[in-house]
Amino acid sequence: MTATTPPPVRPGQSAPTAPGGTASRRRRRTPWTLAIPAAAVLIPFLAVILARGLWMSTHGEQLTQPGSADDFVGLENFLRAFGDPTLRQSVLITLTYVVVAVLGQVIIGVSVALLMHRRLPGKGIVRALILVPMVLTPVVAALTWRLLMDPSSGTVNWLLGQIGLGANHAFLADPSTALYAVILVEVWQNTPYVVVIALAGLEALDPAPFEAASLDGAHGWRLVRHVTVPMLAPVLAIVVLLRIIDAAKTFALVQTMTRGGPGTSSMAISNYVYRTGFEVFDIGYSTALAFLTSVALILVIFPTAKRLLGLQKGGAR
Repeated sequence: MTATTPPPVRPGQSAPTAPGGTASRRRRRTPWTLAIPAAAVLIPFLAVILARGLWMSTHGEQLTQPGSADDFVGLENFLRAFGDPTLRQSVLITLTYVVVAVLGQVIIGVSVALLMHRRLPGKGIVRALILVPMVLTPVVAALTWRLLMDPSSGTVNWLLGQIGLGANHAFLADPSTALYAVILVEVWQNTPYVVVIALAGLEALDPAPFEAASLDGAHGWRLVRHVTVPMLAPVLAIVVLLRIIDAAKTFALVQTMTRGGPGTSSMAISNYVYRTGFEVFDIGYSTALAFLTSVALILVIFPTAKRLLGLQKGGAR
């Protein structure tokens, strides 16, 4: 066989482009091509909303005071927020909510997924039943659990009484338990999401490393810790990121179950913004709180997303 040499390149003429290079560039351009139409529609809407929000946050609008929407107060609302003790408390409550809820969902969800990954009888029925909490709206889930936690007729107190752990405890009216009662419902409702994603990730894993580890004597917890979890890390990174974003925005569960109470013991940031705007009617300050909350979430979520997605890419190699 004789090797085929490319034709000579004349002076001033660029070398011919390989077909593979053109296809590669086309693939790189495709995501941007698909994103541009959506961005062209969304960006103007977001710009208008952002501009309106900034305008409202620099004015002292009070729904109970006609004409107050035109009272320019500058940065007063923002400065007021930095000295607001209730806002600081709601930030700590939201952080507690996110950390405890996401950890609970991931630990329980991955554990259940590992059990369901085995060949167990009735696994199909269990898969269907485990999705039931996830399909409920947060308001329906919250109302259901309010009834279950009722101090006089709730099933939770009845069960605790049957096993000798006391009864008639008002979980949602006790400042020491109200927040964790809401977190319990958050974990109950959204753990199935983690189960579904983790189970799909487990079923997509290459069985060869597991066989090799088994031959080396790794079984049970050692196999899970040293083989399963590292291989599942890219999937878990995405799950953790999505659950953090969702938990940080919590509103409906808290508002329906406790309304941020008793007092402010379960007041998440979203609920405080709502109370300030639609119960106290301080629209200007409420808008400033919403703006600061959005900026803070972006500053926290973006580095977290970058780190988790870096883990996801590293695990995919």
